[in-house]
Amino acid sequence: MEFRQELETGLLRQIGNTESTLKIKEVASKCRLLKTENGLKVDLSYTGPNASKYLQYVEKHREELTNYLLHPDDADLYEWMETSHQTPLTLKKHEKEKLILYVNFDPDTMVLMTGIADENVTMKLGTPLMEICLKNMTRAEFKLAIYDMLLLADEIAIAMGNVELKKMANIEMVKTYLSEIYDKFNDSPIID
Repeated sequence: MEFRQELETGLLRQIGNTESTLKIKEVASKCRLLKTENGLKVDLSYTGPNASKYLQYVEKHREELTNYLLHPDDADLYEWMETSHQTPLTLKKHEKEKLILYVNFDPDTMVLMTGIADENVTMKLGTPLMEICLKNMTRAEFKLAIYDMLLLADEIAIAMGNVELKKMANIEMVKTYLSEIYDKFNDSPIID
Protein backbone atom coordinates (compact mmCIF):
# COMPACT_ATOMS: atom_id res chain seq x y z
CA MET A 1 0.00 0.00 0.00
CA GLU A 2 1.38 3.41 -0.98
CA PHE A 3 0.53 6.78 0.53
CA ARG A 4 1.13 10.37 -0.55
CA GLN A 5 1.23 13.30 1.84
CA GLU A 6 -1.01 16.18 0.83
CA LEU A 7 0.78 19.52 0.89
CA GLU A 8 -2.15 21.62 2.15
CA THR A 9 -3.29 19.43 5.06
CA GLY A 10 -0.27 17.25 5.77
CA LEU A 11 -2.58 14.21 5.82
CA LEU A 12 -1.62 10.94 4.18
CA ARG A 13 -3.84 9.84 1.31
CA GLN A 14 -3.75 6.33 -0.13
CA ILE A 15 -2.71 6.23 -3.73
CA GLY A 16 -5.18 4.27 -5.84
CA ASN A 17 -4.30 1.30 -8.01
CA THR A 18 -4.62 3.36 -11.18
CA GLU A 19 -1.72 5.61 -10.19
CA SER A 20 0.52 2.91 -8.75
CA THR A 21 0.16 0.35 -11.56
CA LEU A 22 0.50 2.52 -14.65
CA LYS A 23 3.75 4.26 -15.48
CA ILE A 24 4.19 7.22 -17.78
CA LYS A 25 6.40 5.28 -20.22
CA GLU A 26 3.77 2.54 -20.59
CA VAL A 27 0.93 4.99 -21.18
CA ALA A 28 2.98 7.18 -23.53
CA SER A 29 3.76 4.14 -25.70
CA LYS A 30 0.02 3.95 -26.46
CA CYS A 31 -0.37 7.68 -27.15
CA ARG A 32 0.60 10.13 -29.84
CA LEU A 33 0.57 13.91 -30.18
CA LEU A 34 -1.87 15.48 -32.62
CA LYS A 35 -1.70 19.06 -33.85
CA THR A 36 -5.03 20.83 -33.50
CA GLU A 37 -6.14 24.44 -33.98
CA ASN A 38 -5.69 24.95 -30.23
CA GLY A 39 -2.21 23.43 -30.07
CA LEU A 40 -1.06 19.90 -29.26
CA LYS A 41 -3.40 17.19 -28.02
CA VAL A 42 -2.53 13.81 -26.48
CA ASP A 43 -4.41 11.12 -28.37
CA LEU A 44 -4.90 7.69 -26.81
CA SER A 45 -5.85 5.13 -29.43
CA TYR A 46 -5.61 2.13 -27.07
CA THR A 47 -8.72 -0.06 -26.78
CA GLY A 48 -7.27 -3.17 -25.12
CA PRO A 49 -7.53 -4.45 -21.53
CA ASN A 50 -7.82 -1.73 -18.84
CA ALA A 51 -8.40 0.96 -21.47
CA SER A 52 -10.41 2.99 -18.94
CA LYS A 53 -7.38 3.08 -16.59
CA TYR A 54 -5.23 4.38 -19.44
CA LEU A 55 -7.83 7.02 -20.25
CA GLN A 56 -8.01 8.12 -16.59
CA TYR A 57 -4.22 8.35 -16.50
CA VAL A 58 -4.20 10.50 -19.65
CA GLU A 59 -6.84 12.82 -18.17
CA LYS A 60 -4.89 13.25 -14.90
CA HIS A 61 -1.42 13.56 -16.45
CA ARG A 62 -2.07 15.29 -19.77
CA GLU A 63 0.64 17.95 -19.30
CA GLU A 64 3.32 15.45 -18.23
CA LEU A 65 2.44 13.14 -21.13
CA THR A 66 2.64 16.03 -23.60
CA ASN A 67 6.10 16.98 -22.31
CA TYR A 68 7.17 13.34 -22.28
CA LEU A 69 6.08 12.82 -25.89
CA LEU A 70 7.69 16.10 -26.99
CA HIS A 71 10.99 15.29 -25.24
CA PRO A 72 11.54 11.52 -25.18
CA ASP A 73 15.15 12.04 -24.00
CA ASP A 74 13.77 13.35 -20.69
CA ALA A 75 12.06 10.00 -20.00
CA ASP A 76 14.29 9.25 -16.98
CA LEU A 77 13.38 12.59 -15.38
CA TYR A 78 9.63 12.00 -15.79
CA GLU A 79 9.91 8.44 -14.47
CA TRP A 80 11.96 9.63 -11.48
CA MET A 81 9.43 12.39 -10.76
CA GLU A 82 6.63 9.84 -10.93
CA THR A 83 8.24 7.35 -8.51
CA SER A 84 9.35 10.09 -6.09
CA HIS A 85 5.92 11.78 -6.28
CA GLN A 86 7.43 15.09 -7.37
CA THR A 87 6.04 17.72 -9.71
CA PRO A 88 7.75 20.74 -11.28
CA LEU A 89 6.07 22.81 -8.55
CA THR A 90 7.32 20.67 -5.63
CA LEU A 91 10.84 20.53 -7.11
CA LYS A 92 10.99 24.35 -7.24
CA LYS A 93 10.58 24.40 -3.45
CA HIS A 94 14.11 22.94 -3.15
CA GLU A 95 15.71 25.72 -5.21
CA LYS A 96 17.65 27.35 -2.34
CA GLU A 97 18.51 24.18 -0.38
CA LYS A 98 22.11 23.01 -0.17
CA LEU A 99 21.81 19.59 -1.79
CA ILE A 100 24.47 17.01 -2.63
CA LEU A 101 24.70 13.75 -4.52
CA TYR A 102 24.69 10.94 -2.00
CA VAL A 103 26.42 7.59 -2.59
CA ASN A 104 25.81 4.47 -0.51
CA PHE A 105 27.69 1.26 -1.26
CA ASP A 106 27.30 -2.08 0.53
CA PRO A 107 30.37 -4.24 -0.17
CA ASP A 108 28.55 -7.38 1.03
CA THR A 109 25.64 -7.18 -1.41
CA MET A 110 27.60 -5.11 -3.99
CA VAL A 111 24.60 -2.76 -4.28
CA LEU A 112 25.42 0.86 -5.02
CA MET A 113 22.75 3.51 -4.58
CA THR A 114 22.90 7.22 -5.32
CA GLY A 115 20.41 9.90 -4.45
CA ILE A 116 19.94 13.52 -3.53
CA ALA A 117 20.64 14.38 0.10
CA ASP A 118 20.99 17.43 2.30
CA GLU A 119 24.16 18.41 4.19
CA ASN A 120 23.31 15.91 6.98
CA VAL A 121 23.31 13.12 4.37
CA THR A 122 19.58 12.63 4.83
CA MET A 123 18.04 11.29 1.64
CA LYS A 124 15.67 13.81 0.06
CA LEU A 125 12.89 13.52 -2.49
CA GLY A 126 12.06 9.89 -1.80
CA THR A 127 13.59 7.94 -4.68
CA PRO A 128 17.20 7.04 -5.52
CA LEU A 129 18.72 8.32 -8.74
CA MET A 130 20.39 4.97 -9.35
CA GLU A 131 20.37 1.60 -7.59
CA ILE A 132 22.54 -1.07 -9.20
CA CYS A 133 24.34 -4.29 -8.34
CA LEU A 134 28.00 -4.11 -9.37
CA LYS A 135 28.55 -7.84 -9.61
CA ASN A 136 26.08 -8.02 -12.50
CA MET A 137 27.68 -5.26 -14.58
CA THR A 138 30.58 -4.83 -16.96
CA ARG A 139 32.71 -1.72 -16.61
CA ALA A 140 31.11 -0.25 -19.77
CA GLU A 141 27.59 -0.81 -18.36
CA PHE A 142 28.66 0.77 -15.08
CA LYS A 143 30.11 3.85 -16.82
CA LEU A 144 26.89 4.25 -18.78
CA ALA A 145 24.85 3.96 -15.55
CA ILE A 146 26.99 6.72 -13.95
CA TYR A 147 26.52 8.93 -17.01
CA ASP A 148 22.75 8.38 -16.98
CA MET A 149 22.61 9.10 -13.24
CA LEU A 150 24.58 12.36 -13.59
CA LEU A 151 22.37 13.38 -16.51
CA LEU A 152 19.27 12.73 -14.39
CA ALA A 153 20.73 14.69 -11.44
CA ASP A 154 21.50 17.57 -13.81
CA GLU A 155 17.93 17.54 -15.18
CA ILE A 156 16.53 17.54 -11.62
CA ALA A 157 18.83 20.42 -10.65
CA ILE A 158 17.63 22.41 -13.68
CA ALA A 159 13.97 21.66 -12.85
CA MET A 160 14.63 22.88 -9.29
CA GLY A 161 16.72 25.83 -10.32
CA ASN A 162 19.25 24.59 -7.73
CA VAL A 163 22.71 25.91 -8.68
CA GLU A 164 24.61 23.89 -6.03
CA LEU A 165 23.14 20.57 -7.13
CA LYS A 166 23.81 21.44 -10.78
CA LYS A 167 27.52 21.98 -9.95
CA MET A 168 27.60 18.65 -8.10
CA ALA A 169 26.08 16.77 -11.05
CA ASN A 170 28.82 18.02 -13.37
CA ILE A 171 31.94 17.34 -11.34
CA GLU A 172 34.51 14.81 -12.43
CA MET A 173 35.02 13.72 -8.81
CA VAL A 174 31.71 11.82 -8.72
CA LYS A 175 32.62 9.77 -11.78
CA THR A 176 36.13 9.09 -10.43
CA TYR A 177 34.85 8.12 -6.96
CA LEU A 178 32.26 5.70 -8.33
CA SER A 179 34.78 4.18 -10.76
CA GLU A 180 37.18 3.57 -7.84
CA ILE A 181 34.43 1.69 -6.01
CA TYR A 182 33.89 -0.46 -9.11
CA ASP A 183 37.62 -1.19 -9.49
CA LYS A 184 38.15 -1.95 -5.81
CA PHE A 185 35.18 -4.22 -5.20
CA ASN A 186 34.40 -5.83 -8.54
CA ASP A 187 36.93 -8.64 -8.77
CA SER A 188 34.82 -10.72 -11.15
CA PRO A 189 36.22 -11.11 -14.66
CA ILE A 190 35.19 -8.37 -17.03
CA ILE A 191 33.06 -9.74 -19.84
CA ASP A 192 32.13 -7.28 -22.58
